Amino acid sequence: MPIPVSTPPFPFDAVRDLLGVVRAIYAAAKDGGASREELARIARVGRELSRALDLAGSPQQGASGHAAAWKVADKAMLQVNDLVDPLTPAAPLLLAARSRVTGGRLAVRSKPQGR
Repeated sequence: MPIPVSTPPFPFDAVRDLLGVVRAIYAAAKDGGASREELARIARVGRELSRALDLAGSPQQGASGHAAAWKVADKAMLQVNDLVDPLTPAAPLLLAARSRVTGGRLAVRSKPQGR
């Protein structure tokens, strides 16, 4: 008789955080003049993360939805890796994310001395 394997609890907060990062990547790519194809690729990853959240949070789906959520999230996480490389600067991502929060009203500050 096989031993039942339980899946760990779904990491809602971490997946939401990752979705926020993907949204910042999209905003920075759009601001940087990315092609429609590139924007569509980024948007697909975001939709998959959203779908994983929906599957995991739906009580109607039960255990099968939970397992499906993990599968979708795992696949999306691999795709996130392809959106940036180690040489991608973080500054445009952070500025795009801040701009979304402030509605474009960015107050640019210089770093304090000594940093």
